[in-house]
Amino acid sequence: MIAFLNGCTSPKAPEKTGEWSLVDIGRGRKMYLESQGKGCPTVVLVSGRSDRSDIWKTAKSGLAVYPAVAKFARVCIYDRPGTVTVIGTKIEPSRSTSVPEPTTPKDCVDDLHALLTAAKVPGPYVLVGHSYGGLIARLYASTYPNDVVGLVLIDTLTEFLYDNLTPEQQTLWLRLNNNYSPDLDLYTVQERTDLLKSFKELRTNPALRPMPAIVLTSDQPYDFKDLSAKGILPSDTPSDFGAIVFQAHLAGQARLAQLLHANQITDTHSGHYINTEQPELVTDAIREVVDKVRAEKKCTQRKS
Repeated sequence: MIAFLNGCTSPKAPEKTGEWSLVDIGRGRKMYLESQGKGCPTVVLVSGRSDRSDIWKTAKSGLAVYPAVAKFARVCIYDRPGTVTVIGTKIEPSRSTSVPEPTTPKDCVDDLHALLTAAKVPGPYVLVGHSYGGLIARLYASTYPNDVVGLVLIDTLTEFLYDNLTPEQQTLWLRLNNNYSPDLDLYTVQERTDLLKSFKELRTNPALRPMPAIVLTSDQPYDFKDLSAKGILPSDTPSDFGAIVFQAHLAGQARLAQLLHANQITDTHSGHYINTEQPELVTDAIREVVDKVRAEKKCTQRKS
């Protein structure tokens, strides 16, 4: 995960394709929620850092994940505070009330639980997390074990990536991932993350109970040279640091799959944004988990 805005841009303003609302979650805050489809379990899509929920409506080719999943299950997307959508040169800020930054996965879990409860979104849930969203999905599943029946984790950030770096490499990695775009400050209180606290939360959370899970991992190495040339990353970034981080990421993904007893898909023909580069692959993974949940008869739907 790199903190600069590295998501996919939309050529046009994303459409509200399902039921949507600004849900009052208390404490003077509202959060944007959109849903479509029907059937149990409910699939909840959790975006990566900086990405507004519209990322799930974006695809380089084929049908995007959000409308595709709606064909076989109820599916929800939502905006975390501080996330954005890029439309050409225009920034569309989060539709959810801003909060003090930085935040951690626990903050995001608290928000998501408050949102699903206030909106009366029926469980149980299959959580689908991309990048930083994977930390949120994992922590939610361990915090509310009776509510989550399946996981799909898409090239997610893990504490294991950080652990696989040397102290010097960790320092540089943290530096790179705290390289926030000042341009976004003009539009919103942008989402920032306390990474070390985030990793601590994952290390100390209760173990996840067994459930159907799939881990999708990118297979295209990071190349930081172009980012350094554009001034997005510091000019003194080692030329091989992208390869070092990618190997640490792959090792972390393998450990995550082992921890969850998950099926790991590594032949993805994709970079970090598997959900937009290979949406059909992601949709198929979600369908597989949903079908297993239904086959195991864990799908007595209830109100959140």
